[in-house]
Amino acid sequence: MADIITQEDLLIVLQHTSNPMLKLNIEVLDSNQKVIDTLNCGIASGSMSINGQSDIRRTANFVVQPTLKEKIKLTENSLLWLNKDIRMSVGLYNPRSKQYKYYPLGYYVYTDTSGIYDATNDNLTINCADFMKKLDGTKNGQLGALIISYPAYKENEETGEVIEYNIIRNAVIETLEKLARISNHRIDDIGEFYAMPEHNDDWQKYREENADTWNTIPFDQEFSAGCSVLSILITFRDLYPNYEMFFDMEDNTFICQMIPSCYEDDIYIDNSFLQRVLISENTTVDMTTVRNICEVWGQVIEADFYNEECSYSNNTYSSTIAGYEEGYYNGDVIALKIPSVNQAGSHLNINNFGTIPILNEANEEPIKENELKPNEVYVFKIKKKHVDKQEVIKAYLLGQWQVHAINVLTNGRKSDKKVTSSDGQEYVLYSKEYFQKFYNCERVDFTIIANSPFVIEKLGEILDVKVSGEFENITSNDLAADRAKWENWKNCRLTDNITITTVLLPFLDVNKKVSYKRSDSDREYQYIISSISHDFAGFTTTITMYRFYPLYETLQKERGTYRILSNYTHGVLSKYTHAELATIMNGEEL
Repeated sequence: MADIITQEDLLIVLQHTSNPMLKLNIEVLDSNQKVIDTLNCGIASGSMSINGQSDIRRTANFVVQPTLKEKIKLTENSLLWLNKDIRMSVGLYNPRSKQYKYYPLGYYVYTDTSGIYDATNDNLTINCADFMKKLDGTKNGQLGALIISYPAYKENEETGEVIEYNIIRNAVIETLEKLARISNHRIDDIGEFYAMPEHNDDWQKYREENADTWNTIPFDQEFSAGCSVLSILITFRDLYPNYEMFFDMEDNTFICQMIPSCYEDDIYIDNSFLQRVLISENTTVDMTTVRNICEVWGQVIEADFYNEECSYSNNTYSSTIAGYEEGYYNGDVIALKIPSVNQAGSHLNINNFGTIPILNEANEEPIKENELKPNEVYVFKIKKKHVDKQEVIKAYLLGQWQVHAINVLTNGRKSDKKVTSSDGQEYVLYSKEYFQKFYNCERVDFTIIANSPFVIEKLGEILDVKVSGEFENITSNDLAADRAKWENWKNCRLTDNITITTVLLPFLDVNKKVSYKRSDSDREYQYIISSISHDFAGFTTTITMYRFYPLYETLQKERGTYRILSNYTHGVLSKYTHAELATIMNGEEL
């Protein structure tokens, strides 16, 4: 994959549309990834797939005519034995320079018994996949009779006090280096949504104030015999949404990072070039996969302390809990039955240990007015931090007993319709109060994408419920809301896609931004490539890409009228009043 497409690349592709001239270069690697020999082959047939949503990102199948025949027999000393890996590149002939220009296809392991050589037809058949196959148990990676544990923290054996929290990134590195013996890696931080620069301008401050917890293993992890290295890595990757793991095509580096939003990326290939190489277009959308509401049910929280006796005065909830004797302790989980609705910025005081603020876990902000409802049980987690060498104690609202959150895809326009609930109360259709009532869920978030064809205002409510399994590991409403947003993103954006077939474009990779004008549209749109399939014999590439919608809150940060409103079509904008447009510009919910 080339980071920059040159004019030479484009000219070579266009010159091969009628008479393609291809070669496959196969470098055979030993166990230390050193090149021990090279096969240069003509291509009889072959295909390669790159899928950005798959753990096994790249697979390839070739039937080639090798120029070197004496070392390809299926023996222990041949180039195709079990202990050999390969690095492949495809060469396109440049008639101007009269040389082949090679494009890397990546590193691979054999998925069949190495390869098959047909001496009669002088054909070598190779079926292979990227190095994730060494981690998932196919070629290696399965763990034997042992139990592997990754505790959330280390504690003083005598006092039980936490002395060190274990970091997710370190656990990933330990797994790679000790269990898979992979030292060539680039592992980014995995942690809380609000600690990431992609989501919070004050991420550094947040990390400083939450230094002990923002990127740590939230609870003990244990893996039994028979599991694979990949399953351990996936467990850590999925503790927080929106991360990916894969082997890089260029130098086989194992990469763990946030899935790129591509918001600030330049256009990789523009519409004018795609139109020149276009063969066909498929705009079919599988409507059975489209969802615009995601409901996440997380963990049933087990509290360390619980009390139904609680009072509310001077914006502080006070309670006396028997057995809770030594002051606030980091990580304590306290459940209280709330006597009355809260004012903004409420506090907590248990056993007169001191008044501490109640904050939302996701953004460190004080809870808003009316977040706590009377006669409901809410759960709080105590966290101690050191800020400027001073101990600061805060209570974080986890939610109710059952972690529960909803994310809704909307165009942001307020409805003029009302619906009546079974108790006779009226609610504005698709308002937050509407979803809170009819879905019995306090935590309701909206994702505003003005021109999406899948918003509730256009399709109605299409629900996707996430429950059990990995979702039981979600420990707060804030985390559930983050996950619901991510799942809704996948449901609503990855289905708003288009598939095109072009002449062979071997330099493409996933998560690249392109511009393209559909045959049924009068304007260009931006898309992100999600999967690629090359047919080398047919000299074609099939590209699936989803529509790029800048998130509303990303545009909000810029506070620019043009940048926000340019994402709304004239038809959509005409439906808003001036007051509503002003509300949009102020970054408020309609």
